[in-house]
Amino acid sequence: MSDVTLKGSKDGYVMIISDQGNFSNSLKELKKLIANQNVGSSEEEVIQVTIKTGNRLLTDEQVKELKTLFSEYPEIEIKSIDSEVEAKSSIENLIKSSQMNIEAGIVRSGQKLEYDGDLLFLGTLHEGAHISATGSVFIIGDVHGVVQAGYPDNTGVAICGNLIGAAQLRIADVIEIATEDNADKFKDNSFAYLDDLHTINVEDIQNYREIIKDSRKRTV
Repeated sequence: MSDVTLKGSKDGYVMIISDQGNFSNSLKELKKLIANQNVGSSEEEVIQVTIKTGNRLLTDEQVKELKTLFSEYPEIEIKSIDSEVEAKSSIENLIKSSQMNIEAGIVRSGQKLEYDGDLLFLGTLHEGAHISATGSVFIIGDVHGVVQAGYPDNTGVAICGNLIGAAQLRIADVIEIATEDNADKFKDNSFAYLDDLHTINVEDIQNYREIIKDSRKRTV
């Protein structure tokens, strides 16, 4: 049974490399297949090829070998190399970004706590203290220091809940400092987000779902 299958479509070609065969042998078979099928023999345009590897995740060295093989055929261009599995590092990063952290302790002045993913804050944040999350921050406790969401550049997040007393709100790279002029908008049952002008705006929590949905569309 062949380790390499070639399929044509209006968008180019799909080459399927079996995840059960020896990769080196598959490369040799792939080279013969290209020659026998005259793939890329036309001088009119470059043909796009999608390579599918099934449940085999190619190493960097194997990807390099594939690209070296295709460099012999300038009429053929690798569009993508697709696998049914993800790299361990990609999965770990996805878990980190989607997890909910819970902090119920006291964060004292001079302390800075950092979290991957969203944060549910139930504790007390003293003046001069700092909590930071890569995702959104949901506050049920008391905050008097710096609250940061979306660190370092995630703009589709929010700081929700009890904003009363916060000294400073940060979302991605934008900072809103509480002053006598704006302190009244830092309320309970509200949320802060980045608006169309890339500035921090505060709204009633009842509007959260609709506004954040639109905000995330703008960041895609």
